[in-house]
Amino acid sequence: MNNTRFYILNFLVFCSFCLLSSCSKEDQPYHQTEFVVAFKNPSESFPETSNRLDIELVFSEKAPRDGMISLSFETQNLIYGETEDFTCTPSAAENEIFVPIQEGTTGVSFQVNKWKQALPHEDKSINFSIAEIDMGEYPTHSQGNTSVKVFFTPTAALGGIQSPNVGGPNQPNQVYLSLSTKEETVVSRDTWDLGFYSGETFQIKINSSLYMFVAALPSTDIDSVSEEHIENLKHKMDFLVEGSDQYVDHPNGDIESTAIQTLLENEEENPVYLLKMGYEIGTETPSPGSVAIAGNARGYKKIRILRQEDQYVLQYADLNATSHNVAVISKTPSHNFTFFSLDTKNTVSVEPEKNNWDLNFTVKTEIQELPEGGNTAYGFSDYVEINNLGGVTAYRVHTSDFSYEDFTTENIEEDKFSSSQQIIGSSWREVTPPQREVLSNLFYILKDANGNYYKLKFLSFLNENGVRGYPKFEYKLLK
Repeated sequence: MNNTRFYILNFLVFCSFCLLSSCSKEDQPYHQTEFVVAFKNPSESFPETSNRLDIELVFSEKAPRDGMISLSFETQNLIYGETEDFTCTPSAAENEIFVPIQEGTTGVSFQVNKWKQALPHEDKSINFSIAEIDMGEYPTHSQGNTSVKVFFTPTAALGGIQSPNVGGPNQPNQVYLSLSTKEETVVSRDTWDLGFYSGETFQIKINSSLYMFVAALPSTDIDSVSEEHIENLKHKMDFLVEGSDQYVDHPNGDIESTAIQTLLENEEENPVYLLKMGYEIGTETPSPGSVAIAGNARGYKKIRILRQEDQYVLQYADLNATSHNVAVISKTPSHNFTFFSLDTKNTVSVEPEKNNWDLNFTVKTEIQELPEGGNTAYGFSDYVEINNLGGVTAYRVHTSDFSYEDFTTENIEEDKFSSSQQIIGSSWREVTPPQREVLSNLFYILKDANGNYYKLKFLSFLNENGVRGYPKFEYKLLK
């Protein structure tokens, strides 16, 4: 399958519309198929932190020549002009904008600039529509999202297409997404090592995206622990080893199912832990369809964590050190966790505020059954977590029960919603050779912390060249 054809097929799925059948050569002497244009999303809204909004239009193929898109717009309680409510780039005149198309591009965007803030109770919006596409002799058509509604106050997005930037086959990034705002937070997954829970209890999670392990030691004196004390543990803390699942956090995200026990007020009940630091982010270029997640091993550390009123006291050191570093870490009530890097010896910013994200695209340490019996830890890529600690829930729907297109608000079943962080997980794709594909018989219903319901289906995890690490999904607001 050539790249142009692959791109067209992806575009059809993403925008949920079909190109018209190719006409005969006699009917269309210059081009066999129509050049199709659509808005990427059916709705957009200004985030609270910006007065500029980029609106994207996508093409069914690379533009065969330069051209022009004419957009018309209607406003609700808004006036155009720099001394009024908004302007556009390119500039508008008489409720019309002309957006140029450049040959060889697969899309184009224009900007809406907000000059006056809308109050929360004000209903201010603009509806842009594709009026005309001029590509000279080439046949053109607009279909799918032929209009986009722009809201001036933050409001739940109606849906659209998202392509989280996980970074290709090494998947170096963790990507946090909000479905209601479409905001994407991208963080290198080696930014942090430990996450300190901000809730009522004292829990610590390890960075499972780096394939870390942690095991309690019989000592409470961190300075007395050395390599000779842990040799019998090293071979147990690895993938495909029976029982290694006890040294990783449970992938369901239950905050009380972390490998590090709940911190206790009595200091003597909080042991020293051996921390296997996992692996650096891979740098190799794998064959198409494969991934290269893990680079060099990061070695081992020893840690001990105590409570100090409402704070954590982290003791940490290299394995054979006879003294240790200390960091006092406060809870961050607006976030699920406060994150700490043992490399930089500082707290670091990772997740958005706990009510401002729904999905995390990441690498993940899962738990698997072994063929001969027992469980083991094992690494997964293309993994999707839900923000269960932030109140997000979801469930799976099989297309044998409902089609994605026909599923409506009336079909939602409240008793099926799960708070398991792994409810989506890796269930949406098959990567065992020779099958590398999105599973088309599944989609998901998600309820966010604000009570918005969405249906969501995955479209791809490969780019047009068959390279892994390029996930795409479609979603739609139900209510």
